[in-house]
Amino acid sequence: MLKYKKSFLSLASLLIGLSLLSCKKTGKASDKEIVANPSSTNIVFIVVDDMGWDAFGKYPNANGVKAITPTLDSLAKSGITFTNFWVNPECAPTRAAMITGKQGFRTGVGAAASQLPINETIIQKYIDTKKPNTYASAVIGKWHISKANDLSSPNDMGVPYFSGFMSGGVSDYYNWTENTNGVQKNVTTYTTTQFVNESVSWVKQQSKPFFLWLAFNAPHTPFHRPPLDLITDKTLSNSQSAIDADRLTYYLAAIEAMDKEIGRFISSLTTTQKENTIFIVLGDNGTPGQVAQQPFSSTRVKSTLYQGGVNTPLIISGKDVTRKNVTESALVQAPDMFATIADIVGAGSEDYQDSKSIKPFFTNASATKRDFVYSELFGSVLSNNDGYTLRNNNYKLIHLDNGTEYFYKTSTDPFEQQNLLATTLSTEAQQNLDALRQAKIALK
Repeated sequence: MLKYKKSFLSLASLLIGLSLLSCKKTGKASDKEIVANPSSTNIVFIVVDDMGWDAFGKYPNANGVKAITPTLDSLAKSGITFTNFWVNPECAPTRAAMITGKQGFRTGVGAAASQLPINETIIQKYIDTKKPNTYASAVIGKWHISKANDLSSPNDMGVPYFSGFMSGGVSDYYNWTENTNGVQKNVTTYTTTQFVNESVSWVKQQSKPFFLWLAFNAPHTPFHRPPLDLITDKTLSNSQSAIDADRLTYYLAAIEAMDKEIGRFISSLTTTQKENTIFIVLGDNGTPGQVAQQPFSSTRVKSTLYQGGVNTPLIISGKDVTRKNVTESALVQAPDMFATIADIVGAGSEDYQDSKSIKPFFTNASATKRDFVYSELFGSVLSNNDGYTLRNNNYKLIHLDNGTEYFYKTSTDPFEQQNLLATTLSTEAQQNLDALRQAKIALK
């Protein structure tokens, strides 16, 4: 098997001036807004599909075979890596949470097959309402929060420019159907490359500050060999039997190819654009079971409420992110991306629904942190793991709909080896369990 290693090759020339943000404590949903100063910061928001800590990055104690990612490594080195970023176990609810600032139980999006109601206020519409005609915005790549045949739904919800595909994936990265503002065409360009081509073209046309939501489908199945010019191992076979025999190698190759294309996109920006852009890169859910690596297992990754399903990479780097090469342990959850983006562009909202801006952490290591984070799964057709989970700084509770519960001290047992509910709880553990149960009740 091809041996992938983390690479921290410097791409500093591509990234000029970076700076980070900060969280607040969790309370009940609120529309309270704290209006920020106007900003001309460009935002490049990159969603990676099915990439967990075992395949990428510097998560403590996650020592799986890593993909070759010099671009993402450079972003991490020049910014902040959040190691306690929580998403949903499947992609649609994570995307819906980020784009609305709401947990799934408020929108009805609880699993991969769910659809976001057309009347929800998404971040692109929110920014345009608060700061009319200030930002150009686009979503390029995977949508997957509407019906696959509802081709106009991104535009109807408030995305001025959409180009990508509507469903959860493609059957062939090299032969797929692209939807651009409701008009479909067949595309034979590798999806990762096409999305970057579209992004480069769209940015070149903009005269205003821009907000680009770039949602790759890599490294989601089907496992495949990327174009050879995008990967290190030029001898990698393209036969299906080779792919089936060593899926992990091909999964990691898809991440490497994506990383190289992200580097191409950054290189396409002008010096001024680079100086005025913040990059946010994250995983939408954990690694698929077919390619899970230790310390995770195939039954504790994507589509589960274990850490391997809900705890994914988050890197923030670029304009105004002054903390460099920092690993930040603050608790962050998917809905926080809404308030963070609104805060960056000056559209307000340090506190919106289930969303808290983490912008203070860009510059302040002592920024106020959340008390707990939350995730859930309901209506899943991919697993029987429906339920919810909460964690604070030290403990985590998983409650499944079938009544089964798990309780872990994550500060000393980060990979959930000992269910404390099978033991006599210490006073400390009982107090934390009670606090998490109360936090769940408060989520109304």
